[in-house]
Amino acid sequence: MIPNCIIIDQDPKNLEILKILIEKQTSFSILSCFDNFNDSKHFLNSINVDVIFIAFSLPEFDPFIFLDSIKSDSQIVFISNQTEHAFKSFEYNALDYIEHPLNEEKIQKIEMKLQKLYNNSDQKSKPHLYLKSNLKKRKVYTKDIKWVEALGDYVKVITSKSDILVLSSLRSFEKKLPRNKFLRIHKSYIINLDRIDNLSSKNVEIESNLIPVSRNKKAELEKMLESK
Repeated sequence: MIPNCIIIDQDPKNLEILKILIEKQTSFSILSCFDNFNDSKHFLNSINVDVIFIAFSLPEFDPFIFLDSIKSDSQIVFISNQTEHAFKSFEYNALDYIEHPLNEEKIQKIEMKLQKLYNNSDQKSKPHLYLKSNLKKRKVYTKDIKWVEALGDYVKVITSKSDILVLSSLRSFEKKLPRNKFLRIHKSYIINLDRIDNLSSKNVEIESNLIPVSRNKKAELEKMLESK
């Protein structure tokens, strides 16, 4: 994903310097540059912006008042030389606060912070389960589960990293899995639909492993695969 941004600065010289630095030192896509709040406000009402670079250029040019007047989930980068602005920027959950003179290192750090924020967000949003095995609870992302098979009073969860033995019936375990991603294709097997490599009349193949498909599940399996 390439993040986009806008720049708001009433000082044309500083605006141009920042624009050049962003273009040269980051992968940001600059959507537009503004020297006033009105135009930028109209723009933000119609376009989703990842990052807003906003500067304290003139005494009457107060970014805090502007940000209070808009509804936006954009990350904010404040640009100023006054310490009082730095303290207040934390109240706005600013991605960063940078001071003049601007340079390559400061701009590069902003991109690194944004990437870290996105990575953390992705990790938190990934569907996962906590599986109790050997007196420990292990976090397993559902996308990493290849299939689940019944073993008496246990189920064996086959993942991309390891096999995990969990005390559970297959029926109970099935209820924990996303219905649009997993299907019980046999009395002893649940498979991850995204992991199927091949499908034949009697089996599905996942990484060279053949897993039987019950006759009464074949039509449902084919229908779910067609809808993907």
